[in-house]
Amino acid sequence: HASLFSGRHPWETGVLNNGQAVPEDLPLLAEHLREEGYQTAAAVSLATMWPESRGRGIDRGFDDYERGVNEIATGAETGERLRAVLDRLDPEEPFFLLAHFSDPHEPYNDQGASGRVAEVHLDGTLVDVVSTSQMSFWETELELSPGKHRLVVSSSTSFKIRDLDFTEQGLAYPYHFATSGLMESTHEAEVVVVNGSDGPRHLQVSAWINDEPSTREIHARYASEVQVADAAVGRLAAELMRRGMWENTVVVLTSDHGEALGEHGLVGHVDNLYDELLHVPLVIRLPHGRIDARLKKADDSLVRHIDVVPTVCELLGLPGLPNPSGRSLLEDGEETLIAETHPPEAPRSLYCLRDQTYKLVYAPAEETFEMYRLGPDPLELDNVYAHQGHLRDTWQMVLTRLADQAGPSMATVDAETSRKLSALGY
Repeated sequence: HASLFSGRHPWETGVLNNGQAVPEDLPLLAEHLREEGYQTAAAVSLATMWPESRGRGIDRGFDDYERGVNEIATGAETGERLRAVLDRLDPEEPFFLLAHFSDPHEPYNDQGASGRVAEVHLDGTLVDVVSTSQMSFWETELELSPGKHRLVVSSSTSFKIRDLDFTEQGLAYPYHFATSGLMESTHEAEVVVVNGSDGPRHLQVSAWINDEPSTREIHARYASEVQVADAAVGRLAAELMRRGMWENTVVVLTSDHGEALGEHGLVGHVDNLYDELLHVPLVIRLPHGRIDARLKKADDSLVRHIDVVPTVCELLGLPGLPNPSGRSLLEDGEETLIAETHPPEAPRSLYCLRDQTYKLVYAPAEETFEMYRLGPDPLELDNVYAHQGHLRDTWQMVLTRLADQAGPSMATVDAETSRKLSALGY
């Protein structure tokens, strides 16, 4: 998102992983548009978009920045916050709205199809039955007498406790896992809580528990979550139309990453730079539904996230952000795409260059290259580096130099942020 909203590559922004600080001197689109007289508002649905402190992250430049309570929100929940944000906008003044949806995303909701549940017992007594296949953030209050207590979560199907908190009057209360632990696959997890006082304690408990679907189930759930996102975007478009804010608005729809659903042995994202993770939609709808032939030409070209901000600024007739690496899609030209991924979210640093014909991937730790000829091998299964690497020999120098300049990458975040990212699958 730092690259998307600045028009600069990750190595230029310095933001290589979720949870890192966004440099205060990095120009961002919302800040730029606010200076040009735009109202700026957002509703975000994922903890990766939560700034450590207001105005110090990707939220810089937003007058109104609505975030959820839980680490991830459904399209319907985000839609509710978007309507509240729209209520605070003046429809007669120009505005920039970031509508951030997380569907589809791990842990892949089944939309109530399978109805898997877990039972929660406190000291042998059933407390509640919690959905595991439909994302739910379970909350309750427990009255604990003096002494040791055992909270047991069990299910006939495997699950993970993604996050768990005990609090008393808003302050964290200690507990420990006797069996299993956060983000560990299990059929039963036991948590021990001790009341060391002479009287009862009233603790608030919140937990995020999800089942572990098979790859086949993930395919179906991912498709259903795409439909959820589609419906959420449709409702937002209808709301803008109802308020008279649609016809004269530039609408841009894209995604921050793709998702592997078993390709190359991976379910998820971050781990590699194959096209299933890099190739995402980009839809630009111009005011009054008009067509721009220059944009139409971009349909058949390689387009990058860093090209979005320069394009938006030109469409709005505004000066661009300073020193972008991206270019407006209204200009002629063909670019080479550069992508990268880094620890601790990825198992290793990787860099790649890609054009319409080839992709070259460099792993600096092993000092090895992979190369794919994308036309006849769109699934990137045949590494042709050994006999075709010389056709992109300058790319090899670019990638090794880039990796050498960056050095070892191991971005650090605080423990609480790390826990939230882990719960989201990072």
